[in-house]
Order: sequence, then C-alpha cells, then structure tokens
Amino acid sequence: MHKYTLQKLTKQVLSFFLLILLLLLWECKTPFSTREPEPPKSKQSSWVPPTSPMIVLFNLTNAIAEKNVINYSRCLADTANSSKSFRFIAEPSVARANPGLFDHWSNAEETNYLNQMLSFLPKDSTGQLVLKTSRENTFQDSVVLLQDYTLKMHLKCENNDCPRDMQGQAEFRLIKSTEDLWSIYLLSDRATGQKKTWSELRAYFGK
Repeated sequence: MHKYTLQKLTKQVLSFFLLILLLLLWECKTPFSTREPEPPKSKQSSWVPPTSPMIVLFNLTNAIAEKNVINYSRCLADTANSSKSFRFIAEPSVARANPGLFDHWSNAEETNYLNQMLSFLPKDSTGQLVLKTSRENTFQDSVVLLQDYTLKMHLKCENNDCPRDMQGQAEFRLIKSTEDLWSIYLLSDRATGQKKTWSELRAYFGK
C-alpha cells in the first residue's frame, strides 16, 4: 500500500514539472522559431532629394567623399529621367593631349572613370571636392553654375604619377525633370592656374 502511494505521488510530481515545462516553452520562442529579418547593411549615404541645383552639388561632393558611385551617377542627367543626358567637355589643353577621348564622354564614360579611380583609393582614405560659386544664371527650367573647385584624391598609383591635387573652374549646367528634381546635363572644365585639372584625372583613369 505504501509502495503504491509513493508511485502515485511520484507520477503527480512528474506531471506537475512537465506542465511547468510546457508552460515555459509556450511563453518563450524556440531556437527554431522564425526570426525577423535584419535590415540590410547599406553603404554610407547622405543623399538628399535634389529639389534645387545646389542640392545636386551637395550630393556630388558627398558622393566623392563617401566613394559612392551610385549616388554620383544619380547626380547626372539621363534620358530616363530628363530630356537630356550627361556630357562632359574637357579642359582644352587636356582634350588636345588626348585626341578622341572626350569626343563622346557621357554617363558611361563618367561612371567608368570613377570606378577605375576609386580602385586606387585606399579603403581608409577618401577624396574631397570643394566648390565655391563664382556665377549663377537661372532660367525657367535650367541653371548654369560656375564653380571654382579644388579636388584632392589620396590615390596610390603604381608609377606615382596620377593626379592627386587638382584645381580649376567647372561650369555645371543643370536641368529640372518633370518630377521637379535637378540633375547635371553638362559639365565643362577650365584650368585656372598651374595645378592639374579634373579633366586630367578623367584622362588618366578613363582611357
């Protein structure tokens, strides 16, 4: 009789602990439960919707500092989002020194040179483009911004001959899309002193 009572008590205790365990498992997520997906890690970006011409230049300088080719390309006009596509006109002496190179320089050539250049920029380094407005002409759906610039790129090239410290004057012609967003459809470069120009950087990495 005593043995039967002990067995019954043992079963009751086990049943009690089993019930507690089931309740705990019900409250807690199991290791195999579905997890919420983590947000994807994205490249640093300070992109601002280009609702004014100056914001386009802000995005352009940040894209260079952040080594963000996608955002840089978004600053350039394309027939997919405007009535014009991007063109670059090189500094005359650089164009003469590189016959044919800049004859049809458009979005593809601009993106290619930028990718090539950034491959020679160390991971722990960056570039700095500084723009200063010299003149501004505003029209109904376009703007011309004449900008004095300095551009520093801490590049590591095999022959140590790539342009790193540049200076000149850039004329940006911008157009407004049907969504009232601005982009650069023409960029022309001019030398203002003895330093290398932005055109020479394109010539070095765009061949």
